[in-house]
Amino acid sequence: MSVRVVRTRNGEDVICDLYEVTTKEDPDKAIAFQMSNPYTVWISLRSPEIEVTDDSGDIINKTSEPEVHFEPWIPLSKDKHILLKLDEVVTAYETHPEVVEKYTKLIEAVNGTTDNQTSTSEGEE
Repeated sequence: MSVRVVRTRNGEDVICDLYEVTTKEDPDKAIAFQMSNPYTVWISLRSPEIEVTDDSGDIINKTSEPEVHFEPWIPLSKDKHILLKLDEVVTAYETHPEVVEKYTKLIEAVNGTTDNQTSTSEGEE
């Protein structure tokens, strides 16, 4: 799996299994991205646990343990594999392992797979 968070041009963050799509004529040039099992992802911060005043007197809030939320992206699509034009992507990046683990568990639950099936398919890619 190549789990990435994609920041789209409209500002959405979408977590998915991301692949470049190429043509047979030019396999080195990407023409689109394929997003498998895409979910909008965002965090919500809990109330600050610690308030600190810096040298200038400004209050700095330290927040720990943000909550990660997932919601199906393009929920009315019958396909779990969505093509996205290259110019719609601002950036794609690896995310924290804890977020990837939570996403993977969600996908396994939705698809009815187990850890063993996922590990086997990962090793085959």
